[in-house]
Order: sequence, then structure tokens, then C-alpha cells
Amino acid sequence: MKRVLLISLMIFVEMFGQRVTVVEDAAVTNPREGSFYYPALSPDGTVLIFSTANQKGLWYKNLPSGNIVRITNQLGAGIDAAFESKNHVIYKEDNFVQGRRFSSLKSFDLLTRRSTILDRDIRDLKIYRSYENRTGTYFKNNEIREINSPSLSKISSNEILAYTENSQIVIFENNQKRMIEPLGKGHYIWVSLSPDKTRLMFTFAGKGTFVSDLKGKMLNKVGYANYPSWSPDGSWVVFMKDIDDGVKIISSNIHIANLITGKYFNLTSTRNDISLYPKWGKDNSEVYYNTDKGQIRKINLKIE
Repeated sequence: MKRVLLISLMIFVEMFGQRVTVVEDAAVTNPREGSFYYPALSPDGTVLIFSTANQKGLWYKNLPSGNIVRITNQLGAGIDAAFESKNHVIYKEDNFVQGRRFSSLKSFDLLTRRSTILDRDIRDLKIYRSYENRTGTYFKNNEIREINSPSLSKISSNEILAYTENSQIVIFENNQKRMIEPLGKGHYIWVSLSPDKTRLMFTFAGKGTFVSDLKGKMLNKVGYANYPSWSPDGSWVVFMKDIDDGVKIISSNIHIANLITGKYFNLTSTRNDISLYPKWGKDNSEVYYNTDKGQIRKINLKIE
């Protein structure tokens, strides 16, 4: 009989003298609370935000209290929602007018539980989310803007950003954009900067996930690794290894890969459900993910 609320595991793997132990795989939400997907933890580790399977709506759970609160039920709200500060969540809402999408950028105050519109009627809106689920930047029709600017002005700092535009990788540095294609022409997705902003991780459609420097020089090949995410110290990657039948995902497990040893470890091999969309927690000892049934779970790790 499958244990739903808590699975205690003691699984070990030796990786060139390194031992990884899955100490616990515990439920964060239960079916009575709803079906939730795409978990992302606040930088201080106290609030978890998540959405639905189609990223319609956005909720948060206060981990110390256990309370779940709905932020919005609008379309698109779960796409790259992130934390501007400890008490503010940035998200978007999509509306369709005569078949055309118009988006609004919003900020939700976790203390007052009130939303504020920051920008509206944007045809192409994207939120820039860092490896630790922070944001201070968004894209308005491919124009980079600062969220915390009084007038939501164009970004004018020494910030380094990495993202995709027209399937290419864009590096924004010293207030200038440059395109790179480390593996040549193709479709680049899941682009992100390492915590120290010296390396780039990306997935190249049909080829797998890779790590390069900011000029595109290849450093690591992670392999088949979907929805990849940097660990807080930049030495590990967490990802899902999913298989589909051409229509739907039929199996998936959560893996971590060590970028030094090149070895990876299956964290959910003993489960009989489908494990999806992993994100690191506050440090290397935590991984959050969801099952195909919409249960958010947390893995506690011990890495020696």
C-alpha cells in the first residue's frame, strides 16, 4: 500500500567518496487542500508558492503555520511567479480580448493579503526569476524593466541576466545584450545563471542540458535533464527525467547531478507515482517537487 503522507528512506550512493542520503520524502500538501504544481520556495525558506497543472492561479503556503492562501485564480499566474522581497510575490495575470492576450504585472503583499497592479496591458510579459526564486526584473515586449524602480523604468545597472529571446540565449551585461548559441542554431530553453553568475545552464532541444561559461564555452554535459535548477551553492543540478508517449508523461523521477563528479542520483526511485518539476529548497539539503496527482512533496537530503 502506497504511503501518501510520509516516506522515510535510507538510500545511499557513493560518488567518488561522496554519499547522498534521502532521509525523508514528506507530503507538504494533501488532496483535501487541492492539486498543486510547480513549487518554489521563498529565499528565507518560510513560504512556498505553487500553481495548477496549466499554471492557472497561484497559491502560497506559510510553512511555519501550515496555512494555504489563494493569491489569484487568473490565467498565467503560475508562470515564473517569484519573490521580490520577503513579503512580496510578483506574478502576472493574462486576459484575452478578441483572441489577443494582454497581461498585467502584479505584486501580492503576504502581510496584508492585497494585490497591487504594477503594469498592465502588456502584449508580451515575462518575469525574470533567479535560481533562488527572486525577481527584480521583468520583460515588457522584450524590453528589460526594473520592478522596484519608481517608474518601472528600463534597467540601468550592472546586473547580469541570462534568458531566451526567439529561441536564442541572451546575456545582458553592462547594459548591453549579446546573443550566444553554444551548440549552434536550435531551440534553447530553461536558461539560468549559476549563483555566482559565472556559468550558464541551458537545455538544447533534442540534445540535453549543458553548462557553459558566459561566452558559450562548454563546461559540463548534464545529459537528458528537464526543468533543471541550480543548487544554492552551484555545485549540483536538480532535474526531472521524464518519459512521454507522445501525448502525456508516463513516467518521471527526480534526479540530482554533481557538476564536479558528473554522477547523478535518482531521488524518487522507490516511489510508484510520477515525480515532476523539482526545485531546490533553502540549501542543498532540500528539494521540493510535485506528483502527477498534484501533491507537493519535500525531500530532505544528507550529502556527505
